[in-house]
Amino acid sequence: MWTAKLTASMNTPLQTAHDVNVVEEAPAATEGGAVPDAIPLLRALGVALRERREELSLTQEAVSLRTGVPQRRIWELEAGIGNPTARTLLRLVAGLDMPCSQLFVRAEQIAGAADPGAAEP
Repeated sequence: MWTAKLTASMNTPLQTAHDVNVVEEAPAATEGGAVPDAIPLLRALGVALRERREELSLTQEAVSLRTGVPQRRIWELEAGIGNPTARTLLRLVAGLDMPCSQLFVRAEQIAGAADPGAAEP
């Protein structure tokens, strides 16, 4: 009896609506709208980090020793080619004696100055 059910299930078409690997069938997300381009903000965040580091007359190596964030990662973030985790950001701002909110305000000002035609939210 179980072989008849197995054979019958093998002969029926697969239900792709529940297959997580079928991307075409997945419904589009409707909440939250379009995802904004994060690259300008990440580049501005890197500039803000570098400016703060230079205000304190610190090298990337010194910041790395203060924070435990690898120097290579600091270089990537300052170059605007990295996407930091919240933990990395918190470690960096602690080592740079700066609140995270102030870092983001700076980054938004830098991003706004780089693109003066950008609409304000």
